[in-house]
Amino acid sequence: MTASVDALRALINEQLFPLDDTVTKESDLHAEGLDSMALMQLILLLEQEFAISLGPDDLNRENFSTLGKLTAFIGKKQNA
Repeated sequence: MTASVDALRALINEQLFPLDDTVTKESDLHAEGLDSMALMQLILLLEQEFAISLGPDDLNRENFSTLGKLTAFIGKKQNA
């Protein structure tokens, strides 16, 4: 599966916590509800859904800060 803002929004909305329609690709995911438990679940979902492997160096707040940054990050991992 290719990463897109819409695919990530659906994944988070369906599997982790609700994202309302006002959340944009620049919205702070941590402010929307991405806490440490949801982050761990999200990491597992991303590895499964997008066939990527995440290491300790990938797990920083910047990569998981917004839907836009997360989409770009996943795209880089898929193309690596």
